[in-house]
Amino acid sequence: MDFESREDKDGIRLSWSSLPKSKLQHQRNVIPMGSLYTPLNNKSDIQLLDQNCMITCRSCRSILNPYVIVKNEIWTCQICGFTNQLPPVFDAEGQRVIQPSLNPELTTVEYKTGRSSTLAPIFFYVVDTCFEENDIEVSFKQLKESLILSLSLLPEGALVGFISYGKHVRIHNLVANDNISYTFNGSKTYNLEQIQSSLGFLGLKSTPKNDNSIGFDRISSIGKRFLQPVSIVEYQLTSIIKNLVPNVLPHKEARERLNRSSGSALNIATLLLKAILGNTHAVGGHILAFIAGVCTSGPGQIVSKELKEPLRSHYDIIKSQNTKIQAPSTSSKTKSNLSFLKNAKKFYSEITQRLVNLGLSCNYFIGSYDQVGLYEMDEVCLKTGGLIVMSDSFSTAIFKQSFGKFFKRQREDEEIENDYLDMGFNATLEIKTSTDLKIQGLIGNATSLPLNKSVPVNDRMISQKSIGEGNTNSWKLCNVNPQSTYAIYFDKLDSLALASTFIQFLFHYQHPCGEMRLRVTTLCINLVPDLDEANLELGFDQEAALVLIARQYINKLQWNLGQRLSTEAEVVKQLDQILIEFCTKFATYTVGMIDSFRLSQKFALFPQFLYHLRRSPFINVFNSSPDETSYVRHIFMHDDLANSLLMIQPTLLSYDVNTWGSTTEETNEILNEPEPVLLDSLSLGHSKILLLDTFFQILIYHGSQIADWRKAGYHEQEEYAYFKDFLEAPKKEAMLLLMDRFPLPRFIDCDEGGSQARFLMAKLNPSTSYATNVNHFYGFGDRSDVFTDDISLSSYLDHITRIAVMKSK
Repeated sequence: MDFESREDKDGIRLSWSSLPKSKLQHQRNVIPMGSLYTPLNNKSDIQLLDQNCMITCRSCRSILNPYVIVKNEIWTCQICGFTNQLPPVFDAEGQRVIQPSLNPELTTVEYKTGRSSTLAPIFFYVVDTCFEENDIEVSFKQLKESLILSLSLLPEGALVGFISYGKHVRIHNLVANDNISYTFNGSKTYNLEQIQSSLGFLGLKSTPKNDNSIGFDRISSIGKRFLQPVSIVEYQLTSIIKNLVPNVLPHKEARERLNRSSGSALNIATLLLKAILGNTHAVGGHILAFIAGVCTSGPGQIVSKELKEPLRSHYDIIKSQNTKIQAPSTSSKTKSNLSFLKNAKKFYSEITQRLVNLGLSCNYFIGSYDQVGLYEMDEVCLKTGGLIVMSDSFSTAIFKQSFGKFFKRQREDEEIENDYLDMGFNATLEIKTSTDLKIQGLIGNATSLPLNKSVPVNDRMISQKSIGEGNTNSWKLCNVNPQSTYAIYFDKLDSLALASTFIQFLFHYQHPCGEMRLRVTTLCINLVPDLDEANLELGFDQEAALVLIARQYINKLQWNLGQRLSTEAEVVKQLDQILIEFCTKFATYTVGMIDSFRLSQKFALFPQFLYHLRRSPFINVFNSSPDETSYVRHIFMHDDLANSLLMIQPTLLSYDVNTWGSTTEETNEILNEPEPVLLDSLSLGHSKILLLDTFFQILIYHGSQIADWRKAGYHEQEEYAYFKDFLEAPKKEAMLLLMDRFPLPRFIDCDEGGSQARFLMAKLNPSTSYATNVNHFYGFGDRSDVFTDDISLSSYLDHITRIAVMKSK
């Protein structure tokens, strides 16, 4: 099975589909053993089986699968080697049939567990009301319209709550007819007992005395004031949203920022849900936080109100690693206050753990031209599986369309009228491995769970080396959608007596219909002799290897309390060292002879991938704010392999007016399709239109000749109808890309020499630049130079090759 087929069927991409038998030989292969797992992969139909078909190993709790050894009604678990009795299965006519789980085609299967969620999914709104001047009429008004529209997109029976905030935080009573709300001081840090006392929860049990009550009846009478089914309170909630007014107190507009308490609002929202749900409820859902600016007051404060104090930069973040947490200074100064950074990180870490315990995710919808402190707040989304949409304003198409796609639905069965949200709630992931594999950790939108020591076999599955969320074999995912992908890393031990090794993924989640389900994926990985280079090469997936390495080293740049933050230069140096070792191991060459260097097709693209990774915004933060960097890294850590590759190495399509509409001599077909071209400055041309897709941006670039013809109005003349079609073709292609993308990318339409053409120039490999020919004049002839000091791909590879061939294998 090839890599793409396995991904479509099982949602798995492995860096190595074949492994050497010895630990030492695997360590020499440079690239780590890892998998990219997409639990809710929807590229193929998944068999749904009844709970009676779910057979569990008595020792390691793994699930019966096609790779077990069955003999005389006894099956031997390939994870732990324990033998188990195989129960008989009969069809409707009473004839004995084979266990469905043993079907060789069912490497991924989903089971009904017979359990259902105690409550419907929760959608809790936390809305910023700090708007002033023109934003009140534009951004704030359209935000309210989007909020009202979203109520109709929620599933029937979904529970909703609503908090608005500015300087103060207001919890809205959803069952009162006179728009009653409870106001809390936004500059104060509240705890659970204070919230319970203020709202009347103390003295009440979190559940009624009748333990047999189910569903919404399990919530106390006080809790029902703030959490109600949307079908009951839609009219009341619509009225609350319409009556929202900007929460802005008098301030010096030219000298002060708005008084905004975003951190306090999120803190109160999580504490309120904790008070309502208590410890007995684990239900899926989302906090939907709408943020219009930076937090300037209360817990989680990012910056002071004084405009003369700048927001922190990347340089400040690195510098803060060498400073201890201090109380914020009130003295006026023009430098960033680094104490805000560390205090905010610690505060949002506490909120994150609270949400993980509840099984809820937090999602940010940002509408601001300036930074809002996403760098400090991103852990809440990252570890709860939340999504982030960042736009300039709530009136932009990026916010409106992305917010609508958040509630995307997908029909599970054409014969069933009900359609469900395209996501899973309150999920956990558990991994089982054979004796020769150990789990190093997971990198993605998840949080590690304590190791379940009641299953003794789990201890031997854990590697001493930890990567990302490590020291366990289970993780809390909270929210999962079809693009949610997790990178899991493994340590290879000696397996001289084995022919294959196995990995089993156990994905527990709450289906949008309310059922609790278990999706099981089992992989068989071939073990080859240490000297069998041919089969080892066939099992190498350079695309998966790139994404696994990218996640590992981007994770080193992420803030982690108590650990030193790696610098960009350190990570780039480490990536270069990996590439040198990779070329030394897998290339064929004669020592000291550069011209003899060769990489086979299975390895040839990996150096190019690493070159683009070094230049990507995930590593190179030049000209990016901390918020922008945090945003692109969050998306990268969430999305699947195809999108991740696009983010690292964007695609470029070329439309040339000189060949558009012409016919081929061989087939006499009309050429009206774009040509994929290299992401290189050599692809530029005055007679071309280029379509660049970076995932975050879709850019249409018109060469100077095309721009001049368009400005002259040739496309409006009948005799130049072909030119009109030529101009429209890239726009139609761009619309197809925009349709299914989440979040909606920024669309840029620019001309050669225009200011926004810089977005294309920044992505191109500068094979033609002023440095390659200092006597060449810019814009002279058909050649276009890129003004940059970046090293070109050919120069970079030449340098790597020169170092590699000097080493003996």
